[in-house]
Amino acid sequence: MLPNFPRIVARLLVAVPGCALASLAHAATGPSFDCARATGRVTKMICASPDLSARDRTLAEHYQALLGQPATDAAELQRDETRWLREVRDVCPDIDCVARAYDVWDALLVARSRRAAVPLAEGSARPFTAEPALMDDARALRGKPCAPGEDVPREGGYLPVPGSFPVVGKGSVVLSRQRLGAEFAVLLDTRRGCRMVDVVVLPPRAKAGPLLQCVVPAADGASTPLSSGIGLRPRGQKDLIAYWEIDIENGVLRRQSPDARGWGEAIRCRQPEFGD
Repeated sequence: MLPNFPRIVARLLVAVPGCALASLAHAATGPSFDCARATGRVTKMICASPDLSARDRTLAEHYQALLGQPATDAAELQRDETRWLREVRDVCPDIDCVARAYDVWDALLVARSRRAAVPLAEGSARPFTAEPALMDDARALRGKPCAPGEDVPREGGYLPVPGSFPVVGKGSVVLSRQRLGAEFAVLLDTRRGCRMVDVVVLPPRAKAGPLLQCVVPAADGASTPLSSGIGLRPRGQKDLIAYWEIDIENGVLRRQSPDARGWGEAIRCRQPEFGD
């Protein structure tokens, strides 16, 4: 718990079913909610595990402390907590997944509290960055196989970005995924089966449109392009704000500056179509 967190009030301010927001007083060793009323698969899993119960109690304390800070948008925080429950915690298949879900969400709450308490200490959020806990969790996807029927595991709460299609290349696929308010591009190596090999942070949708499929044609007209990858444009604008070259041999999405490489006028981008 953060040393500067305010004390938890005895009377809870909100109640979200099944989450770490109810009956803190009764939970000396169990979770923050009443196990006698637990009906879900994951909540029963938490009640049966002292370790998960302790994580739930800690999360409940941090959530309530953040909720009580004057700079906190209570309605937004409640919506985020509900989304975390629905899209991340409650779809976990096992104890390890639940523990990781709690660790990541708790780290995000702690980071929010620090910013709310001392807003100038960390500055405003910058594009192309994510909370360290979210970034670490996304990087943990590297090297994992693609699950049957799901390119990126939904049990981790990685959901498709509405309006964004896969960018399909030779031996590769790049997907847009969102998780707890952050967006990522995930590179899949599809040459031999399917394996997730790299993850990069994308700017918020308010700053950019969907992923584009981009290519830099060879100057001599050869069939092999100088570069191929993914790009982003601000909505309604022509110029790229970012370009990542796909290096599938090394399993990397490599950020490049088209202007610095002299590709500014030559690069061609289009919105991919499903099934490309």
